[in-house]
Amino acid sequence: MSHDASLESVATEPKQDITALNIRVEAFTEAHLPLVQTFSERYWSRPRTEAFYRWRYLESLPFSRMFLARTDDECLGMVFAFEKRYLIGGAPTTCLEIFDWHSLPGLSGSGIGIRVIRAMTRLNVRLFGIGGTPDATKALPVMGWQTLTSAVAFELPLRGEFLVDGLRRRVKFRIPGERLALDAVVGTWFTPRERRSQGRVVPIARLDSEVDALYEGETGYDLVQVPNGQWLQWLTGGYSGTGSFRYCYFMSGDRLRGWALTRVYETAHGREAAIVDLFAPRADVDTYTWMVSELAVSLSGERPLVIRARATCPVLQAALKHNRFRAGGAVPVFTWPKMKEPIERPHITLNHTDACLRPYLASAANATDDAD
Repeated sequence: MSHDASLESVATEPKQDITALNIRVEAFTEAHLPLVQTFSERYWSRPRTEAFYRWRYLESLPFSRMFLARTDDECLGMVFAFEKRYLIGGAPTTCLEIFDWHSLPGLSGSGIGIRVIRAMTRLNVRLFGIGGTPDATKALPVMGWQTLTSAVAFELPLRGEFLVDGLRRRVKFRIPGERLALDAVVGTWFTPRERRSQGRVVPIARLDSEVDALYEGETGYDLVQVPNGQWLQWLTGGYSGTGSFRYCYFMSGDRLRGWALTRVYETAHGREAAIVDLFAPRADVDTYTWMVSELAVSLSGERPLVIRARATCPVLQAALKHNRFRAGGAVPVFTWPKMKEPIERPHITLNHTDACLRPYLASAANATDDAD
């Protein structure tokens, strides 16, 4: 039940001959929406409502880029990106986080994917990609992209039923009383625990400019995304199917030490939660361990099956493990063009590419009864 793949795969179809087609690559505008909508509805399990399409493609235009390969009446492939601001070696840098790099089934080897990604590289903006399909993760290094680091997925199971799939992979038959045993494992090992307080946690309605001071001077990272209030407002308030987002500040007296964004959302399997972002400059393991514990205890009150997180920072990874989060698979982090200087301390979380959006639901009405 992982949601890490930022480039979706779909069913295969027979290879198509496109040599006679008049294909051009164009930057997305509102006029392209019907083609993109048809593309999505044919090949992705995503919402099919006007509200979703307007939010996903039109309302995101101030901070997104997309190129599509099209004929007169069909979209054959695309690549999408969010524009973000990073500090790279302390220098403010505009970057694009790519995902939804995809061409129609049957067009593998046609060059469609290469054409749209090259259109994105011609913007002369640094690009990042995180994970993706096996084909994508093989193709990017061949095209000259640099593999920067790996982002590790973490999960904290909170209900025994979340562990059933893992058990079934090891034991094919149902064991009498297995659900009670798994509930006991969760209750004794994974249940979030409060840690020794290093301050107080303050819920806030939105992220304001006071967080800017956290990114001044030495942060402890040589690559970190800087919050964009406009983008965060679009993410957290534009579409009900993304679930419920909450911000908080971590304070020591009157001093702001860090901030976090969490999410509670529904899936086809039941309710899940995520630590979308957590940032504190120059944080040590004890500090991050306290912050993670506060977030996990708060999220557990929503009764999710699992709390998810992602981290490249070894300090944050250690803090997650101290809070009994299980380390899962690691996905590569790519960048283009290649870095001139080595990046040794990147800070990448679920608040990159579309990891903070997926899975998509049409609305809260699609929630299952599993979380009740």
